[in-house]
Amino acid sequence: MLRQIISITIKDLKILFKDTGGIAALFLMPAMFIFVMSNALAGMFGSGNSSPLNVLVVNEDQGIVGAALLDELGSSGGMNVETEWDGAILTRAKAEELIVAQKRSIAIVIPANFSDAIQQATFAQSGSTARARIDLVVDPATSDQILGPIKGALAGLSQRAALQGIMPQGIDAMFKAVAQNGGMIPDAMRQQITENAAQSLSAGSTPIEINQTQPANMKIEQLPNTVQQNVPGWTLFGVFFISQMLAISILEEKKIGSFRRLLAAPMSRATVLLGKLMPHLIINLIQIVLMFAVGMVVLPLTGLPRLELGAHPEALIVVSICASLAANGLGLLFAALGKTAEQIGGLSSLVVVTMAALGGVMVPRFVMPGFMQTLGLISPHAWALTGYQDVLVRGYGLVQVLPECAALLGFAAVFFGIALWRFKWD
Repeated sequence: MLRQIISITIKDLKILFKDTGGIAALFLMPAMFIFVMSNALAGMFGSGNSSPLNVLVVNEDQGIVGAALLDELGSSGGMNVETEWDGAILTRAKAEELIVAQKRSIAIVIPANFSDAIQQATFAQSGSTARARIDLVVDPATSDQILGPIKGALAGLSQRAALQGIMPQGIDAMFKAVAQNGGMIPDAMRQQITENAAQSLSAGSTPIEINQTQPANMKIEQLPNTVQQNVPGWTLFGVFFISQMLAISILEEKKIGSFRRLLAAPMSRATVLLGKLMPHLIINLIQIVLMFAVGMVVLPLTGLPRLELGAHPEALIVVSICASLAANGLGLLFAALGKTAEQIGGLSSLVVVTMAALGGVMVPRFVMPGFMQTLGLISPHAWALTGYQDVLVRGYGLVQVLPECAALLGFAAVFFGIALWRFKWD
């Protein structure tokens, strides 16, 4: 019996390894997934090789506390502080411009006279509502999972900067003022005042307010939530996975001979392909409508926010059509490259899952290291997801999403072009 088992095993292994494309995809898919996800999530884990989040910092303060806070931010290790861009010192206007252009997502602005505001608020009379403010300028598509730790770190570091900067100067100034007016403070009282001030600051009572805002020229429909990230993201995952159905459908028609009969009919080859692609394009659009309906109707029943379509829902239609064309072009490419259903299944799974991971479907791109964010631009998912979030989150209209639509049509043209070049009609 053992010999029979071994014989069957060897026979099946030979059959499996005859399909080299399918076997290659079987091994490549988890390897690519490990590579992409490990790099994408590198900054979310505390390893020594983790990449900190890039944060723009604009220091408009000329005092000691602003400088101390800048030093604290730079040495914190949790973020990569950028105070310059293209060799020039950052201004608030430049930082907001970079956020609007989606080159960065977060900027910390230390306002002018921040040190003076800290001193006045810290040593104000009891009951005073004076506060010092730090502006946190963010792209509204930035997740609360990212902003939460940034806010916490900023609050703690600003307290420490105030403790190290303003407290000694403020107390010394107070003692000098008393002495200049003929008064005298005993050494024991001096020590007690110093200790009380240190305890007050270290306990977090320093009146520092973190004011979250967005770039002045970025139109905002509403702040993002988990629904606005996941509904369009996973909808795109399904849209591009239909490419596998299209490729296998063409392969099956070749096997049973119906594709050859279509070619024999009095119609052009372009007509045949368009006839094959159109049903899948329609399915894509129906799929998008249904998934968005889930976000609008079903998810609120579970306590999640309702998916709002923004001020210009017509822009969603254009993005959806362009994304579907790219997905169908990819399906035709799979049909041109795959010789068996196993090859098509393995290749499509490998490519679609990798594109989804790179494009921000599984992990938002803004949490990825810089090189991963740039690498993600090779994925049509990244452009489509940005287009959807421009409408859903930022309140943009059709004109503003035209660059994303143009990129998606470019992907579609490349996929169609290579597919037609490699397509075997028999």
